[in-house]
Amino acid sequence: MVKILKNLLIVVTCFITIVFIYVFINYSKPFEKLKINNSLYDEIQILIIDNQEFRDLNKNNILDVYEDHRLNAQTRSNDLLSEMTLEEKVGQMFHPPFILEPDLLMFLYEVAIRGNKLTESHIVEDNITHFNLYGNPSPVKLGSKINYLQKIASRTRLGIPITISSDPIHEVPRGGGIASFSVDGFSKWPSQLGFAASQDPNLVRRFAEVAKEEYLAVGIRTALHPMSDLATDPRWARNFGTFGSSAYLSSDMTLAYMDGFQGKDINNDSVLTMVKHFPGGGPQEDGLDAHLFSGRNQIYPGNNFNYHLIPFKEAIKNNLKVIMPYYGIPVGQTNEEVAMAFNKYVLTDLLRNELGYNGVICSDWGVITGRHWGVDSLSIKERYKKSLEAGIDQYGGENDPSHIINLVKDGHVSEERVNESVKKILINKFELGLFDNPYVDEDIINKRVNTIENIEAGIEAQRRSIVLLENNGVLPLKQDTKIFVDGLDKNIAAQFGTLVEKTKDADIVIMYIHTVFNGNQESGLNRAFDNFLSTLFPNGDLNFNEEILDKVKKYSKDKDLIVVVDLNRPAILANIKESVSGLIGTFGVEDSVIFEGLYGQFNPSGRLPFEIPSSMESVLNQKEDMPDDTSNPTYEYGYGASY
Repeated sequence: MVKILKNLLIVVTCFITIVFIYVFINYSKPFEKLKINNSLYDEIQILIIDNQEFRDLNKNNILDVYEDHRLNAQTRSNDLLSEMTLEEKVGQMFHPPFILEPDLLMFLYEVAIRGNKLTESHIVEDNITHFNLYGNPSPVKLGSKINYLQKIASRTRLGIPITISSDPIHEVPRGGGIASFSVDGFSKWPSQLGFAASQDPNLVRRFAEVAKEEYLAVGIRTALHPMSDLATDPRWARNFGTFGSSAYLSSDMTLAYMDGFQGKDINNDSVLTMVKHFPGGGPQEDGLDAHLFSGRNQIYPGNNFNYHLIPFKEAIKNNLKVIMPYYGIPVGQTNEEVAMAFNKYVLTDLLRNELGYNGVICSDWGVITGRHWGVDSLSIKERYKKSLEAGIDQYGGENDPSHIINLVKDGHVSEERVNESVKKILINKFELGLFDNPYVDEDIINKRVNTIENIEAGIEAQRRSIVLLENNGVLPLKQDTKIFVDGLDKNIAAQFGTLVEKTKDADIVIMYIHTVFNGNQESGLNRAFDNFLSTLFPNGDLNFNEEILDKVKKYSKDKDLIVVVDLNRPAILANIKESVSGLIGTFGVEDSVIFEGLYGQFNPSGRLPFEIPSSMESVLNQKEDMPDDTSNPTYEYGYGASY
C-alpha cells in the first residue's frame, strides 16, 4: 500500500509540474513577444542600382559593400565584420536548437535544459543566427516558421540572416537512433549503414540530391551529417550512423554525400555538410558512447589512429566548409588528456596545420555546459577560453554568448581571435546566398517535398540495403504460402501472402527482431540529464535476450522460420543462424519493402558493412580501433547472398 501511494504521489507531482510549466510558458510568452517587437528595426527596403536589386540590410539607404551581391564572399565578409559590434560577432559563434512541434518528452527536456527563451529573443537580444531543428513539423509549417524567423532577423540592426541546420530527418521511423530522426512528410531512406550495404556511392549521391532539394524547399541550409566515423567496435551504439567499418568505402560514400548536398561550388543551390566526428568517434573504450561520462575515452590499442582519419582527409580536399569533432578524449594520442573540443593538438596542429582545413569547426552539442570531458574542473568561462585556444569556431547547443563577450572585455581573449572564427562563419552565409534571398516559396513546398519520385527513390534505396544472410531454399516465398507474422505489420503482410492467426496453421513463421538493446549504458554521473541520456544508449551486450531466443526456438521447432533482424548495430547471430530457414539483415527499412524482398519482388543484393561477431568473448577480445578483427566471425565484412 505504501509503495502504491508513493507511485501515485510521483505521478501527481509530475502532472502538477507539467501543468505549471505549461501555464508559465503560455503566460510569459506574450510579454516576451511584445519586448521583441519593440526592439525591431524597420523593414528591409530594396535598392535599385544599375537596374539590379539589392537588399538594404542595415536600412541606411546606401549600398554597403556587404550588401552588394556582385562582390565575392571574402570581400563582403570583411566589410560586414568591420561594421559589427563585439556582441554581434560573438552571437554568430552559437548554434542552439529551435523547437517546432516537439513531442512532450522533447519539449520538457528542452525547457529543463535550455530554458524556454523564444528563438526570436535569441536572434534579437543575443545576435544568434544559427539554429538546428528539434521537433516533427510538417514541411509547410517548417518552411513558414523559418521564413518568419528570417523576417525577424532581417529587422535586426545589420539584417544578418539565420542559417537553419538539421540532423538526419529522412530515415524510416524505426531506423537509426539518437541524433537521427524521422520527420513526417519527408521521403524515407535507410540509415547510413543501409547505404553502406549497397556499396554504391551513386545511390548515396542520389539520396543527397533528393534530401538537398527537400531541405532547400523548407529553408534548411546545413546538414549536421554525414557521420564519417568508422564502425570498428561492434558495441558502439552509433554504428547505425556510419558507413560501416571500412575507411575506404566511408571515404567514397562521404564524397558522394557531400557532392549531392553541396555541389562542387557552394552557392544558393547548396546545403552545407557538417562532416562528423573528427578525428573519428568509432574507437570508444568498451564500445561505450561519449555522450556519457562513462564513455568519455577513445582508445587505440591497435595503434590505428590514422586509419580513422582517412575519410576526413578526403572530405577536407573536397571543399569541406564545416566539421564537427566528437565528445571523446583521444587517450594517449596528444600531450593532454582532454576532449577533442578542448584539444589544441587535434584541432589546430592536426586539423588546421597538418591537414590544411580552413573551414568552420563547430563543436558537438553541449561541450561547455554538459559534455566537457577532461576539463570538468574548469569553470564555464575557462572552458570557453580553452576551447577557443584549441580552435573551436562555433558552439553547438550552447546559447549564452555573455561568457565569450566578457572574456574579450576582460582581456583574456582578443577580438582578433573572435574575428577569425566569425569571418569563416560569415563567408559560409554569403556563399549560400542567404544575405541576398533567405526566404523559401511556401506555395511550392508540397510540390518539392516527398514527391512520388522522391518516395520511390527512397524505397529503391531501402531495397538495395537488404542483406540476405541465410536461405535453405524457402525464399522467395510463394503467394499461397501460409504465414504467421511476429513483429511486422500484419495488414501489410496480408497484401503479399496468406496470413494466418496461429502458428499451427502456418507453413512459415516470419519473425522481426529489432536492433539489439539489452539494457542501458551507465551514465557515470548522477545528473538528471545524463541519467535521461543513459536510457537512450544500450549496454555492450550484443546477445539477444532469452525471451527473444526462446521465441526463436519455439517458432523453429515445428515450422520453417524466417528471421528478419535489424542490424543497425551488430548482434550475435550464431544461435539464431542455427535455428532458421532464412535470415535477413536490414538497416532501417519499411515493412512493405521487407515483404517485397521475402516474396521475391526484388533480389537482395546488399552486403554487410561490418562483420558479425560469433560471440561476446570474441567482441571482448577485439581492439576498439581495428576494423573487423573478431575471431571466427559468423559473417565476414562484405558478405551477402542472393536468390
